[in-house]
Amino acid sequence: MIYIYNAGPLFSEADQKQRMIEGILLREVGLGLVDYFVANPIDLPLDQSKPLSSQTIFEMDNSHIQNANVFFFELATGDTGTMVELGMAIQRLINGEKIEIYPIFSDLRLVRNSASGIECPVGFNSFVTGSLTFHQIPTYPDFNSALQVFKRSLAASIKH
Repeated sequence: MIYIYNAGPLFSEADQKQRMIEGILLREVGLGLVDYFVANPIDLPLDQSKPLSSQTIFEMDNSHIQNANVFFFELATGDTGTMVELGMAIQRLINGEKIEIYPIFSDLRLVRNSASGIECPVGFNSFVTGSLTFHQIPTYPDFNSALQVFKRSLAASIKH
C-alpha cells in the first residue's frame, strides 16, 4: 500500500490553501490505484466545532506518521510541528524501515540569490539539513518538483 503523509504549516490562509492544493494533486496521482491513501492534515476529519487539544492533534497525526511510507515535508518555514514530524520519519529510517521522504525547501531567497541546495546561508537548521544529507535524501525547491519525482518512482514501482 502507498500511504502518503503530507506535512507543512497550516497557520496562515496561504499555508492552508497550499496544503489543500497539494492534497488534491497527491490524490490525483493515485486515481485508479486501489492501495493508495493520502493523509493530508488540512483535509482530515476533526471536530472543528470545539477547541482541539494538542493531544488530539498529536494522536491523529502520529497515527498517520506511523502508517505512512511516503512523506512530503514543507520545511522552508521552520515550522516546529513539521520538524518534529520529519524527525519521527527520520527515526523510522534509522530503524531500517523502507520509506520515501520528499523534503521541500520552497524559499524564494534561494532562487533570487542564485543559491542552490540546502547548504546555503539562508538560515536552515544544520541538524535538520544534516539529517537529510546524512541519509542521502535529495531536497526539492518546490512541491511540484517533489511530486514529479514521486510520480516517476511510483510508475517505476508499478512496472515491477
